Amino acid sequence: MTSRLRAPQRKRIDGPPRLVRLGTVQAPHGLRGDLKIRCDNPDASALETLHRLFLARDNQTREYRVVHAARLGRGHFKVRLCELNDCDAAAAMRGAPVLAAVSDLPPTAPNEFYYFEALGCEVRAVNGHAIGRIKESFFTGAHDVWVVQGEGREFLLPVVDEIIKSMDMEHRVVTIEPIPGLLD
Repeated sequence: MTSRLRAPQRKRIDGPPRLVRLGTVQAPHGLRGDLKIRCDNPDASALETLHRLFLARDNQTREYRVVHAARLGRGHFKVRLCELNDCDAAAAMRGAPVLAAVSDLPPTAPNEFYYFEALGCEVRAVNGHAIGRIKESFFTGAHDVWVVQGEGREFLLPVVDEIIKSMDMEHRVVTIEPIPGLLD
């Protein structure tokens, strides 16, 4: 299962952009105000293509223009923002969530999706039995896992081809083939 499935067409909406979290500022990088950012998804590459980012600090979210972004290693980037000019300004951003406007994200390829688009989708077994709704996604090091809330409890659902059989993003339904013990 890929980490993205085709995204629905995005329409321009006036007003504040809908934001999605990409990662966290880890530390300043160098003396010119660059940031070391750790991505929530280690395989993410969106930071290389974005022209603006949003940093959340002290209950405020501020937009910054991206001057340069380069991969430092799996899941880490060095990012220079126009508005941060020195190490002290960058250090003040340590721990800040890094956000992007959904409308700025690169388009997805066929049969790909962004995981935030799967949140809230209904999960059903191949026999039609309703299992619950996807409430969270995280990476384990081996594969991604969805937290599915249903029937008064949570299920951890590995996002692998053997289990995820289909995804209908238009109707927001994921069909799975539960292996023995998965839903016990």
